Amino acid sequence: MADLVQLPAAELRRRIARRDLSPVELLRDVRARIDRLNPSLNAFVEMCWDRAEREAVAAEARAMQGGDLPPLLGLPVAVKESTNVEGLHTTLGSPLFADRVAAEDAPTVAAIRAAGGIVIGKTNVPELLQGGTSRNTIYGLTRNAHDPSLSCLGSSGGSAVALSADMVPLATGSDMGGSIRGPSAGNGTAGLRPSPGLVAYPSLPIAFDVSSVVGPMARSTEDVMLLLAGMICSSPLDPFDWTPDLAPLLDPVPADPRTLRVAVSPDLGCVKVDAGIRARFEEVIAAIAPHVGRVEWVTPDFGPITHAFYMLRTLAYLVAYGEVHETAPDRLTPQKNVDLRRGFAASTRQIAEAQRVQTVAFRALATLLQGHDVLITPGANEPLPSVAEVERREAALRADNARYGADEYDFDRMPSASINTPITWTAHPVATITAGRGRDGMPFGINLIGRYRDDVRLLRIALAVEQVLHAQEGFGRPMPDLSRLAAVPA
Repeated sequence: MADLVQLPAAELRRRIARRDLSPVELLRDVRARIDRLNPSLNAFVEMCWDRAEREAVAAEARAMQGGDLPPLLGLPVAVKESTNVEGLHTTLGSPLFADRVAAEDAPTVAAIRAAGGIVIGKTNVPELLQGGTSRNTIYGLTRNAHDPSLSCLGSSGGSAVALSADMVPLATGSDMGGSIRGPSAGNGTAGLRPSPGLVAYPSLPIAFDVSSVVGPMARSTEDVMLLLAGMICSSPLDPFDWTPDLAPLLDPVPADPRTLRVAVSPDLGCVKVDAGIRARFEEVIAAIAPHVGRVEWVTPDFGPITHAFYMLRTLAYLVAYGEVHETAPDRLTPQKNVDLRRGFAASTRQIAEAQRVQTVAFRALATLLQGHDVLITPGANEPLPSVAEVERREAALRADNARYGADEYDFDRMPSASINTPITWTAHPVATITAGRGRDGMPFGINLIGRYRDDVRLLRIALAVEQVLHAQEGFGRPMPDLSRLAAVPA
């Protein structure tokens, strides 16, 4: 018999509203499943069961009153470790912040609570939110539920694994270079990297930085829409603050696929894509094409946007960690040291050129989407690396750092780009949905890129495309075989 938590969040919400399901019973079911699976997966790193149980009792009493109920009433929600939850740690997995306990909820967590959601705990991240998988010095490694020897990616890897293993129906994430998009695609789940300001993020070190956003993660687009409706929040301290009409999120109606003008690109014209991923992507598009109005394969001209991504990413790191890099670089991860070396070595002219390229890329994408409703790409450009391969790559970075001074960088050796990096600095929203399994047997996802600040319509399009795909054999949500987890060390 399936656990309650395996039901869609939208269905759980309907049952609670009909008084067919007790929030107390649901929370008990969620806790039992986490207790059973998390020792092997390590997706959750800190729990708050006592408060959650009190809130479940209150939610049940509220449901029994009837009338209009808040959208997330009684639904358990996981929160990414990097987001403040009152009374819980916010360490980013780093000894630098090992003793940091949040005095209050982040705005989006406060919004989730106001919407009736029950925060149950926090999910794992890579150290300082950067790395090839979700592993850190404080909490250890999160394992991919589909294959524990492979990376679950990051930095929202803990949230994605918690969802893929059905330990929780809803989870939050954040995204700079693909931290919602990558784990969603790699673990067979769904997510949204929203336009900046939709979910207020007033704690950013650089307020006008559009790269980092907070967004919803779930197991389907409908559930992503539900969580987004509950986590949208506003702040006068976020210069990009904006709020759409929430009604379409709470009563989701898919776009009519027959009217959609779909642009498709396997590589965005600037990213190297694995042959197996490219071939599977073509199969996915072939499954979509008969059901939509028009499909056009395109090659966007974003200029050297991948180079600009790595130049601009370092700015926030310089503000947050520049002093540590200069005085105690061993306290940072090798990834952070590489980026900070690049930042210290960069000239004003190089940064200005990167911002010019960002402007060109934004306008190129905005222009493309005037003639199309959505741009679809693969959710990844290379297969998931093994945990051992991640370790080898990190060792190579440490060796590289040892060869250079703290302010030295070889700009002819910029990192290779992922399929997610070009879109980050355009600030356009991206919905990730699952599309079965790839040639390697692992989950395969696709990204749907929408118009700037047209997030709700993008989700309606994603809902339509998801329904088209999941109605066909081999393109639905892939489920992990959890029976083998008992033999895997935590």
